[in-house]
Amino acid sequence: MKVPILLILYKKPETSKKILKVLKKLKVKNLYISLNIPKKHNLGDNINHQKVIDLIKQINWNCKLKINKRKSHLSCYDSVYGSIKWFFKNEKHGIILEDDTLPSKSFFVFCEKLLKKYKNNNKISQISGTSFLNEKKYKYNYRFSNYNFCWGYATWRRSFKDYDEKMTKWLSMKKKNSLKKLIDDDYFSNYWKYQFDQLYTKKKEAYDYKWLYSNWAKNKVAVVPNKHLVQNIGFTSDGTHTIENEKDWYIKIKPKEMKYLNSHPKKIKIDLDYDKWISQNIFRVNPNLSNIYFKFKRRLKYKIDQLFIK
Repeated sequence: MKVPILLILYKKPETSKKILKVLKKLKVKNLYISLNIPKKHNLGDNINHQKVIDLIKQINWNCKLKINKRKSHLSCYDSVYGSIKWFFKNEKHGIILEDDTLPSKSFFVFCEKLLKKYKNNNKISQISGTSFLNEKKYKYNYRFSNYNFCWGYATWRRSFKDYDEKMTKWLSMKKKNSLKKLIDDDYFSNYWKYQFDQLYTKKKEAYDYKWLYSNWAKNKVAVVPNKHLVQNIGFTSDGTHTIENEKDWYIKIKPKEMKYLNSHPKKIKIDLDYDKWISQNIFRVNPNLSNIYFKFKRRLKYKIDQLFIK
């Protein structure tokens, strides 16, 4: 596997071990590891952090390994953003994984081929590994979406350069009601206005949402596979942003393999039906309909998901 890979680690030895095992099997040639460190007073975090360091020391396959170890603790946002900046100072393209994103083998083939195919197409922001679906009858291997998921993805330096940390275009976008051009739905636009306002006013920081905003500000789209190629295994009681919740049905979707990658969409066209489904069932932009959905789903013992997940 020649595509450069960035692995962002911190204090999750159990999940980190699973991901490193996959990378070892693939004999990754070019591996970057960015390692945040805990605050000194937190004994439990420091013990787990040392276990992660021990795992890194066990990397014994033939690869070019670069490690970016922090001198002091950084916030989740600063750690992720700084890690990706460091990565793209050294590489023109690559795959980005965190310590809770477990990929299938097909994910790497998928990223490698499409990084090459869309290398010079500035309309494409990234190659996603997450789809939340496992479709057998979809006519293509992937679709195009407004959503660019960060649970395992690949992108280019040229795309990361468009990351707008200060959200310089947000007030103009908000005034023009630009979000309704993506999906003509008030629940959708109001939901994301609120999220982006929170980021713009520094009431919260979230790299993935700022990455989403940055790509929407540039009218970019993402490639999304028709199978779920990366599973987030970090939904636990001690997760930073991913606390286990019974409504998060999608955390149980296992990463799948894709036998072939030979069916490409002829045009770059957003799959709006998919985006609306994601808006409702992942982000729950309409809380009233969302509650109905989950009550109905529990009553049918998750049968409704089988319409989408095989």
